[in-house]
Amino acid sequence: NDDIFEEFKKSLSITIKSIGKNNDLEINFIKDKSSINGNAINLKEPNIESFQKNLTYIRAEADAMALEFRLHSKDIHQNFIASDELSNEIFNAVEQSRIEAQGSKIFKGIKSNIVKKHRYDLKKINKTNKKINIADAFRYVSYSELLEIDLGENYLTYKKIIQQKLGKKYESFFKKLKNHINDQEKF
Repeated sequence: NDDIFEEFKKSLSITIKSIGKNNDLEINFIKDKSSINGNAINLKEPNIESFQKNLTYIRAEADAMALEFRLHSKDIHQNFIASDELSNEIFNAVEQSRIEAQGSKIFKGIKSNIVKKHRYDLKKINKTNKKINIADAFRYVSYSELLEIDLGENYLTYKKIIQQKLGKKYESFFKKLKNHINDQEKF
């Protein structure tokens, strides 16, 4: 019912502030795509009819955004932005994976939520047969490699793409990333 739905949103907001270690965060529920804008986290308003079915997905999205406030420095990130849009997309995707993987090591519940979300997203993308975006491939493969987990059969195509792109450097690339998961600047 509406009361339970509102309680969930309230508890999710409190959880986000706790995970993000920032009580000044503003949590908004909006109709559009989820985003972060300054000190505000804008989460897509869950559909009350499919709320229970999408509960883990909603929590995973909120967890990832809260982790960004806790584990990511915008200043450090800006130092590495390039003038090439594709490079920045890949860079942002790999950094998001670092944040999610580091948070997954700290919070096992978050790991479970994010893994389920990624598997759901991969399955959904696979059903649409749309062309795989290289930045998305880096995102899912980085997350998987950083935690040494399998994201399921829908993930294998992404892994093959990155293995082809990196060639013999594949293992050393992810080994270096793993070694610096807790240091954004070295990462």
